[in-house]
Amino acid sequence: MFFKSVVLFSLIFVFGLGISIVLTIINSGVVPREAANESQSNKMEFSGEDEKIRLLLLGDMMFDRQIRVYTQNNDYGYIFQGVEDLLQSADLAVGNLEGPITNNDSVSIGSEIGSKENYIFTFHPEVSTALYLNKIRLVNLGNNHTLNFGEQGFLDTLSFLDKNQINYFGNVGSGLLESSYKIIEIGKLKIGFVNYNQFINDSLKLALEDLDAIRKNVDILIIYAHWGNEYAKVANKDIQGLAHVFIENGADIVVGSHPHVVQQSENYKDRMIYYSLGNFIFDQYFSEETKNGLVLEVEIDPNDLILNINEHIVYMNTDGRTVLGDN
Repeated sequence: MFFKSVVLFSLIFVFGLGISIVLTIINSGVVPREAANESQSNKMEFSGEDEKIRLLLLGDMMFDRQIRVYTQNNDYGYIFQGVEDLLQSADLAVGNLEGPITNNDSVSIGSEIGSKENYIFTFHPEVSTALYLNKIRLVNLGNNHTLNFGEQGFLDTLSFLDKNQINYFGNVGSGLLESSYKIIEIGKLKIGFVNYNQFINDSLKLALEDLDAIRKNVDILIIYAHWGNEYAKVANKDIQGLAHVFIENGADIVVGSHPHVVQQSENYKDRMIYYSLGNFIFDQYFSEETKNGLVLEVEIDPNDLILNINEHIVYMNTDGRTVLGDN
């Protein structure tokens, strides 16, 4: 994997929250919080029919509000009907889980658009079953909705994910996760997943520590970043600077979430950056931009570690289903 041993890079980051942070990043000075070990590594089933590994990288997934309304008897398989074949073709699908999984009643169903309640999510426990059945067996929890139902809601989420054999990673703050990164073994490959979460303190420092902790122990390293401004069609210079830092510190692919629209992509130092994949499952039907999403099909040859990326457009139907864009 390509990375520079020492990076000196000073940036002024100005985020939508109005917080300006001046950071000088010296890679050789980053102290790893925890060395990669077996407790952070999980093996996935692999058919071995050919040696190439197929990953699907998905955008934002939200299963409350209208998505709940459109799902009868909590059969969430309905939501996935239009993309089921694509998901089943993968060895592993990974997405950003935009909220907790609990037994609590929804407070966002029927709430006024723009109200506080409209943005407080909780997902029915059957969501975790549907994720597993559709090969989504790794989720990013490092986002601004994971703690919508507090610490107990978060612990409930982990319980339901564990029960359905779904792995997770992400910086959520407050030390709620023993380890914020995850290493997944598929066939001959070890793939590392690290999160950058704009919405917690020391988010950049934590992400760089995670990269430093695992990059020598994995074959491929993927950053899932929750960042930027909602509905902005282009990632700004500050976000671009962050993405470049992640590549320079060992990431092979950087993928973003949170803007809820597809943003630009970039080849930087022979590594791909997708600033936002947009929505994968969501009820934001108010514009064509929010109804369109991007799925990345990443094929990896374990013999030479060459990554081939195919892009699939998906579309959020107003009946709750996500379908391939040409349907």
